[in-house]
Amino acid sequence: MENTPLQIEIQNIGTTTLIIPLGDIDIGKSTELRNAIHPVIQEAPKRVVVDLCHVPYMDSSGVATLIEGLQLSKQSNIEFTLCSMSEGVRSIIELARLDQIFSILDSREDALAE
Repeated sequence: MENTPLQIEIQNIGTTTLIIPLGDIDIGKSTELRNAIHPVIQEAPKRVVVDLCHVPYMDSSGVATLIEGLQLSKQSNIEFTLCSMSEGVRSIIELARLDQIFSILDSREDALAE
């Protein structure tokens, strides 16, 4: 089970690109998330939304990957939003006080409505 690759779905909806990882994001899988985020940002959509509803657990490497995505997005003037976080992921983000730097919305619908 540990070695199964992280599934990542990418959807383009208007000027928004939605990144939907499926599964835990830990040190072994954060590179896969990074490899999905980078090309999306290079395509320069108006907004990138990372939907975390299917991510029950994320360690610090996953969080670092999201921070990197945020920084790359800011450099390219792209809005970077997180949505639909599980309690486990939300608690890690809040514990690190990253809810102060990330734009976080409750649902994918909220993220796409903006």
